[in-house]
Amino acid sequence: KKADYPSAANAFADFNKRYPSSGYAASSIYFMGTAQYANRDYKTAVNSFKNLISIAPVHLRVPDAKLSIASCLIELKDTKGARKTLEDLIKDYPQSEAAQSAKERILKLK
Repeated sequence: KKADYPSAANAFADFNKRYPSSGYAASSIYFMGTAQYANRDYKTAVNSFKNLISIAPVHLRVPDAKLSIASCLIELKDTKGARKTLEDLIKDYPQSEAAQSAKERILKLK
């Protein structure tokens, strides 16, 4: 709420170090990635989102994490990677809200 994204990212990282087996660990990784994205630390955010997908491949935040990876790649000027990520998201999670957003973003990519 305070928009202090560096502190938020650090707090989520600390939580994950202290409680790696917590039921909240995957969500914490997702929110750490969103804080990193908000802080324009796109490469680190991509790593966080990929980590979430790796450790919790069926977590409810996975489609959103893939959409966020694409957003990071767009910011990093990796249009090809972003397009592939969006296409995979649509294919793997066609009924998700993230897939609907992905369809809109693909149309805007050049």
